[in-house]
Amino acid sequence: MKSIKSERGQALILIALAAIGLFAIAGLAIDGSAKFSDRRHAQNAADTAALAGALELAKERTNWDSTARTMAGKNGYLGDLVGSQLWVYFCDQRDVTSPVDCGPYKTSHNHIQVVITSNVNTYFARVIGIQQTHNTVQAVTQWSKAGPAYGPDVLKSLKNTACSGQSGNLVLGGNASITLNGGGAFINSPGGVGDCGIEQSGCPDITINNGSISTVGSGNVNIGACNTVIAPAPSYNSTPFQFPPEMPEEPAECTSPIGKYVSDLITHKTTLKPGKYYEFPPKSTPSQPIYDEVFMEPGIYCVEDVVKLSDKNLILTGYDVTIFIRSGYKFDIQGGRINLTASTSGPYAGYVIIVDSDFTGTPPNCNINGNSQNTYSGTIFAPYCDITFNGTNESGNPDLTYDTQVVAYTIKIDGSSHIEFNYDPKKIAQDYPKVGMLR
Repeated sequence: MKSIKSERGQALILIALAAIGLFAIAGLAIDGSAKFSDRRHAQNAADTAALAGALELAKERTNWDSTARTMAGKNGYLGDLVGSQLWVYFCDQRDVTSPVDCGPYKTSHNHIQVVITSNVNTYFARVIGIQQTHNTVQAVTQWSKAGPAYGPDVLKSLKNTACSGQSGNLVLGGNASITLNGGGAFINSPGGVGDCGIEQSGCPDITINNGSISTVGSGNVNIGACNTVIAPAPSYNSTPFQFPPEMPEEPAECTSPIGKYVSDLITHKTTLKPGKYYEFPPKSTPSQPIYDEVFMEPGIYCVEDVVKLSDKNLILTGYDVTIFIRSGYKFDIQGGRINLTASTSGPYAGYVIIVDSDFTGTPPNCNINGNSQNTYSGTIFAPYCDITFNGTNESGNPDLTYDTQVVAYTIKIDGSSHIEFNYDPKKIAQDYPKVGMLR
């Protein structure tokens, strides 16, 4: 009997010990679920706050910080140090008290980060001494405001590798003169002299008005040895331009029926309609002749074969047009009188020529051999073409003028004519306000 009495109360002890374990398991299930749910909610709050702030910046508004904080508050994260802490900042101006940084974007002023640390009160886990759990979430967004899509440069060379012993990314040559008005030149290469920087071939006089030469590299710009240069001092160690760049989407015209054209037997003029063309301009046939004077109706022209304009008698005119050249092809304009003005509306507004690319293989050579009767207005966007402009000096008409921004892999200016590039931000490709979630 004594032994039986001595075992009284053991069940209570076992139940008490088991209860602790049960509470721990319940705490893991219930409090763990609460922590997970809060983390998901906090991440959504950080994402929406970062996007709201970036959108304000893209619209050039100054209240981006308060907008982001207000959005986080509407989702329950006030940053009151009791329920949560909240950080909002440009990535290159990080709040040092923030528990995380922007990672690969930490030097960029075009990225903002929102960080939320939340405190989640426990219920069952209190039994084992855990009063709160914590979550830390982050969101990084990129923003860009409306404006010229490729910056304030008349000439923009995108090749971003050094190549010692070869020609520069931007070569200013010929024996006449080169003038850049309203913008400068940008070289995306990290190299300096002889390493795909900027150099001269021949001895042209160079003038840059309201712009300058800037390069990603730290070496000297190799011009001015034998010519007159009127320009501000070059700018070194500039921010690199993303390469490969984002390409405009292929237009619907590339999948449309073959473009149609009408030739007037009386006036001897041909009118092209927007659409897809295997050859551009189309070849003349006995049943459908193509006359020397060709007019392009406004719209998008998707070209599936090489654009080769070599007929010296050709007069090609197009207003409010964009020529989209499919990947793997190029343009070669050598003769005639060419007058092209970029589209004024839609997704290709400001683009006069686009050369699509998958950025594989050797960049093709794209050529414009012009004279004073040729005009181009808008952005020529050929990021994987080596473009050469060759101006021909005509008697009485020595000037060749382009109201054009040129974005190419490499650029060479050559010839015997005075070549002038005019930068007008209203006539070139535009970038609309953009925001995007990155992290």
